[in-house]
Amino acid sequence: MYRILHTADWHLGQTFKNKTRIEEHQLFIHWLLQTISAEHIQAVLIAGDVFDVFNPSIEALDLYHQFLTRAYQLGVQVVIIGGNHDSAARLNSTSGLLQCLNVQVVGGDTNALGKVVPLTNQQQEIVAAVVAIPYLRDGDVRQLGMGEGVTEAHQLFAQSVGAHYHQLLLEAKQQYPHLPILGMAHLYITGSTTSDASSSTPMHQIGTLATISASRFPGTFAYLALGHIHKPQVLQHPENTIVKYAGSPIPLSFSERADNKEITLITIAPEQQLQYTAIPVPLARPLLRFKGSSDDILNAIAAYQPHTDLPAWAEIIITEPTDFVAFNTLLSSLAEEKNMEILERTVQLSTSAPTNTREAFVADFDNNPLEDVTAIFKLRCEKSGLNNAAIAQLLPLFQETLQLVQTAEQTTPSR
Repeated sequence: MYRILHTADWHLGQTFKNKTRIEEHQLFIHWLLQTISAEHIQAVLIAGDVFDVFNPSIEALDLYHQFLTRAYQLGVQVVIIGGNHDSAARLNSTSGLLQCLNVQVVGGDTNALGKVVPLTNQQQEIVAAVVAIPYLRDGDVRQLGMGEGVTEAHQLFAQSVGAHYHQLLLEAKQQYPHLPILGMAHLYITGSTTSDASSSTPMHQIGTLATISASRFPGTFAYLALGHIHKPQVLQHPENTIVKYAGSPIPLSFSERADNKEITLITIAPEQQLQYTAIPVPLARPLLRFKGSSDDILNAIAAYQPHTDLPAWAEIIITEPTDFVAFNTLLSSLAEEKNMEILERTVQLSTSAPTNTREAFVADFDNNPLEDVTAIFKLRCEKSGLNNAAIAQLLPLFQETLQLVQTAEQTTPSR
């Protein structure tokens, strides 16, 4: 039985709300190496976005090299493709050296747009082959034409991607005619479900032209190991090829807070039958979202039970006016008690919420809101989510400050 792990979208070196993710990634890599040993894994496929940025930190690079070194010591073959967050040049720069560790890297760019990689067992027998193709940009696979519309460009790009996979699959079949052929890709398949609905610029859309239909991939692939979408899922293929996103191993944004993170175990039996199963990744740090009135949020946090070694990171969304002074005091105390850090606080007032000051003004020459500084201050407080009681507490201080400013203006000689 030949055993392979499929993983993707590590995003080593990510900084989230000015917080490093190095602890979570260290725990994941430690767990992954333990899993490789316990499950007798012989190959690992990493389907892109190894790093979060083109120029990753020294810590991220060290963790990458530590994993590859330890995997080699465990007798594991590793195949890596570049993703849209990776620097193809950086990945390719060490590809020759890493071959000494039984690591094949296909980073991308002109000279590294795809490779057929044989997978061997401990007896050095070839048991399968991988068509490893990195993230592809439009200009990588075709000559761009003048005056192309968006729809035409997308169609031509999708055709070119399909042709590229067909060509390398043909080469793999010629070299290994009786063995299972697996594919690796980092792209956005039509019909896949994302976790980024709340994001204005989802991670998976950075640098991408459009989605590609699963039907563009030949049905003679035994398994397509995908990266790019962070939510693990299996997609339909017209010829029943297994098309699977491994997903990211840690939640990379608050919109991924409910995802069940996993890696995929692929087994190839001696009769070449391929099966797969998910292995859940232990959660090192929860990402949480609390939304509602101040009372709703405080009650929800009070009910939360910490269950991880690392502190939870939370996002607070206020939907009703509140007294922020009192709320923040209670929130800070409760968060400390629950081993939680509040990384983001936003106000999303309902459009039906009362806007007392705003409604007091009528668009009339005799009632110009710009002439009433105190009313403008109250309006800004309301828009920031402060309730009437909190505004009433702030008004004396504001009026005292306003009086000082006005007095200073009156006593300052004009130039």
